[in-house]
Amino acid sequence: MSIVNTLPDYDELNDALARLEIVTDAAECHGMLCGLICADKQARQHWLAEVLPAGRESGDLLVKELQALLETVYSITRGQFDAAEFGVRLLLPDDNEALSVRLQALAQWCEGFYLGLGIAGINDLDTLPVDSREIVQDMIDIAQVGLDEGEVNEEDEIAFAEVTEYLRVGVLLIHEELSTPKQATQH
Repeated sequence: MSIVNTLPDYDELNDALARLEIVTDAAECHGMLCGLICADKQARQHWLAEVLPAGRESGDLLVKELQALLETVYSITRGQFDAAEFGVRLLLPDDNEALSVRLQALAQWCEGFYLGLGIAGINDLDTLPVDSREIVQDMIDIAQVGLDEGEVNEEDEIAFAEVTEYLRVGVLLIHEELSTPKQATQH
């Protein structure tokens, strides 16, 4: 019997974050979690400390709602990393959203991933294995990409899908490289 590996809806998490006036959006939040899972044995604890609002009462219903949603996101994402046959899925807006919206979310996901690495103590790309370093550098570049307001064509959609798949596979490679002690120390 396999665990359900479907992440909560992007808009659902975005709305829960917004209700608590948290400036991090769902994509950045999930990217941060993935970066932490790749580089930090205490990913869950550090991620929740970054995302959950400080100073709010633990009995606050909005905090409880968000915490339950974050726990679900963590459990499913952790399970996706552990189940190599399924792989990680990036938490992004649905395909029916405008490409500009999805591209902005992808950029925020990349920023979140890099932030997660920083929270885990990886502040210098040169400390990463070569392949991981290249992927993270690509993420930094992707985070800077914008889309012209012109008409979107099929080639743009295909390119977006290819970049998303590249990132998904790249995150799995980074996780593998940082989880293997001898490789994590080679440069």
